Amino acid sequence: MHYPLTPARRDAVLHGLTVICGRRPVVVAADGVGHDWAPVTRLVFDRELPGLGADDRAARSIIVKTRRVDGAGHGGPAYLRREVAALRTLGRSRVAARVILVDDEAGVVVQSDLGSRPTLEQVLLGDDRERAASAMVEYGRAVGRLHASTLGRRLDHEAALAEFGPADVTTGGGSGTRGTRHWSVVEDACTDLGLPDARIARDDLALVRSHLDDPGAYAALVHDDLNPTNALVTEHGVRLVDFEGSRYGHIGFDVSFLHYPFPHHSPNWSVLPVDVVDDADRAYRDVLAESLPVDALPAYDEMLAVGAATALAGRVTRLPLIASPDQPAYDSWRRRAQLVQQLGVFRRLAARAGILPDLAHWSTELAEAMVIRWPDAGAPPPRLYPAFAGTPSAAASTG
Repeated sequence: MHYPLTPARRDAVLHGLTVICGRRPVVVAADGVGHDWAPVTRLVFDRELPGLGADDRAARSIIVKTRRVDGAGHGGPAYLRREVAALRTLGRSRVAARVILVDDEAGVVVQSDLGSRPTLEQVLLGDDRERAASAMVEYGRAVGRLHASTLGRRLDHEAALAEFGPADVTTGGGSGTRGTRHWSVVEDACTDLGLPDARIARDDLALVRSHLDDPGAYAALVHDDLNPTNALVTEHGVRLVDFEGSRYGHIGFDVSFLHYPFPHHSPNWSVLPVDVVDDADRAYRDVLAESLPVDALPAYDEMLAVGAATALAGRVTRLPLIASPDQPAYDSWRRRAQLVQQLGVFRRLAARAGILPDLAHWSTELAEAMVIRWPDAGAPPPRLYPAFAGTPSAAASTG
């Protein structure tokens, strides 16, 4: 395991908790709940201790995240610092856990424990359609609360980041908008591969970037990695985890994950029935509307299309990988079919908003060219998540 909860880190955690609780906690279990590159440990104590739960209530367990404290690359100190800033900006919310303790030098963050809950992905991979549909609606509400509670709070988020002083808080961040900043990569790939000329979308990409630079009323805390493993399904709604990539900016990128769905989540790639997508989007929109200025509501579809374009721009930078003949058959189908499906979803959202016509036209041409060149890009069609097996495939969110 990389960056584990070493004895020294564990001692640092227990020392900090002693100050909070007034006594040194006695650990009776330590369970790994993360993975090798993102270790997360649940520490269980012999009794409930004050100040460790949500809203400072007593709790018998905590969550400890550990990461690298130096060096370049994924998992460095900037990741945990962004998570801390995001959770502190959210404060006591129904969206995520609460920060209990931070030891930046040790590379440790202690959070309140949301419990052993199934992820949204596990529910979607199950066999209970009603539960999965309800979970998607609750997921929409959770993302809505994330954005609604942080609209217009850029200074609060900046202040939370500033608590780390001159330390790095940017390394590895901004992955969601990277494709819009490197459109020339897509242009070069299309030229090299003989695919439709991406230069025709330059002006539309410039418009997308202008929205990202100035989101107006649609500026809030953005999670930036809302894949279905980062959402826990609880009896009180969905809770979001893993804010290491979070940033303050245009919320459309997050919202687009309701529609694609989960555009950069490749494991277990599947799609959702249209009615489920519509219900999740409606739940999100209803929550957001409670905090959004009334005059901003008419621009909702435009905001969503900009976010969808942002996500798509990141995916099409993978064209060289998608074109590689040296890949397993399943990976070839998944990568190509996933991009074709996402091109279709973007076209639908752009048409509904009435913006980005050149990018939408290029998307149509690219999808058609991909299916002609690589038949596996169009067959077999995307499958529905297992919980929705039996739903007519024509109703799937394929665009």
